[in-house]
Amino acid sequence: MKKWITIISIVSILALLGACGNDENTEKEKVDKTTTDTTAKKAKSTPKETNETTDTKKNETADKATTTDSNETKTTVPKENKKASAPTNSSKTEAPKSTTPKEAFSLSASGFKVSNVQPVLGGEVTTTYLSSSKSFQKDFESLTLSINQYKVEHVVGANKEVSTSNPESYLANKNGYVITLDISIKNRATTDKMYKADQISLLGSSKSVGGSLDNFVPSSFHLSGSSADPYNFSAGKTARGLLTFTMDEETYNNIAKNSQIGVPDPSRFDASSTKNSSQDNIIAPFPIK
Repeated sequence: MKKWITIISIVSILALLGACGNDENTEKEKVDKTTTDTTAKKAKSTPKETNETTDTKKNETADKATTTDSNETKTTVPKENKKASAPTNSSKTEAPKSTTPKEAFSLSASGFKVSNVQPVLGGEVTTTYLSSSKSFQKDFESLTLSINQYKVEHVVGANKEVSTSNPESYLANKNGYVITLDISIKNRATTDKMYKADQISLLGSSKSVGGSLDNFVPSSFHLSGSSADPYNFSAGKTARGLLTFTMDEETYNNIAKNSQIGVPDPSRFDASSTKNSSQDNIIAPFPIK
């Protein structure tokens, strides 16, 4: 009996050990299966991660390209704008204004055309006749008188105030004419000679007008023989200046029909001269129209 009990105990122990071995194998198989599944999952997930990495790189490359393009665009836009704005700036640029000063009166051919009458009287002043070449020359005993050039100016609507004590005011309230002569007087003698150029006159059919060394004559263009006496012409010297004639329209029209110039002989003003004072007076045609 005791022997059977021992045998049954041994069989039971063996059965228990076999069950434990099966459990361990089962657990081992479960662990192995779990490991295999995990590895498979990792293997399956690897391509996905690789794809994601590739996509990420592509996106980064695209982003970089986009950033580069954007930067290039930002860089080029100002250049294009600058080029486009260039014509606009040039179109707004104004041509420089001329700074050439207005020509002043002088004894040159062009300067002589500038009016000395308009600044004094105002209104409308028009040159109606101009002689730019030497039109008269006379050699007297000691003096040579030349008219280098002359002009006729018509004054209409004078509107500036001129003192009545000033002879230039004659045309302040009426239309008329001013005739300006550029005259040279040369003294060929070895001594000073006297001559009064303002006694030269313009002659018409029934009227005449005497000259003036002052009316409408700028200070630097006075005909003056010497600093001490404008009528005393220094020996061997030539003086040059202006002589003017002022008249209303009626007087001008009368003289213009048959205009002449009367030039007195210098002996009239030389007390030492024994020559007849009227012997060499000159009357010559002098067109003013």
